[in-house]
Amino acid sequence: MSGKSPTGKSPTGKPRSKKPQSGGAPAAEPRTAKPDRTKYGPTPKRNERRPGPERRPAVLAAALLSALFALAGVALGAALTVAGATASAEIRDRHHQPVLRMTVTDCRSTGEYRNLTRHCRGTDPAGRPLTYNGAPETYRTGTVADVHCDPDGSCTTLGVGRHAVTALITTGGPLLAGACLCGLVVVLTRTFAPTRLPALRHPTLLRRLTLTAAATLALTLTADLLHQLT
Repeated sequence: MSGKSPTGKSPTGKPRSKKPQSGGAPAAEPRTAKPDRTKYGPTPKRNERRPGPERRPAVLAAALLSALFALAGVALGAALTVAGATASAEIRDRHHQPVLRMTVTDCRSTGEYRNLTRHCRGTDPAGRPLTYNGAPETYRTGTVADVHCDPDGSCTTLGVGRHAVTALITTGGPLLAGACLCGLVVVLTRTFAPTRLPALRHPTLLRRLTLTAAATLALTLTADLLHQLT
């Protein structure tokens, strides 16, 4: 008589273990649901390490240092803007001063190398004494030049180079401040809201920022030159 039991138990009363038939594949184990790693952000790369609690102070220190550099750039851009506006106002005042024909009587130079400054003295057609501090190297005794002079006899010339340098300083200040301000926003976003960082790199946003910067440069440059010459 066979040892099998119609209830599927062994003669000893224990349940029989199910064995795979010979030559068949083993039964697959049920799959368990894996945690959704994209629920709170993008799936990290395999070799990417998230900053742990011990690395958090270092990350904050680096972000603070970058933020300080960005703030220093904003302050420098604001200072350049103020300096350029002051120089533009001075050039505008010079344009409203009388133009005199100065005859150079003698010149001398002070300083060395790049700090070399040429000081020239001369007279106007009426014989009044005039001085020109920062005169070009081409000025020699007997040179006659048209200069803009103050009532006290201090004179200067207004060349194209002076207008251009002043305009570049005035327009470069806002651009530097704006670029550093954008850098500050990126640093703060990367530190405290990294999931928002891809939005700052969107092509539409970058294109709008580029167009805004170009328009600001053109308007500021035009306004500064008009202010100098009118």
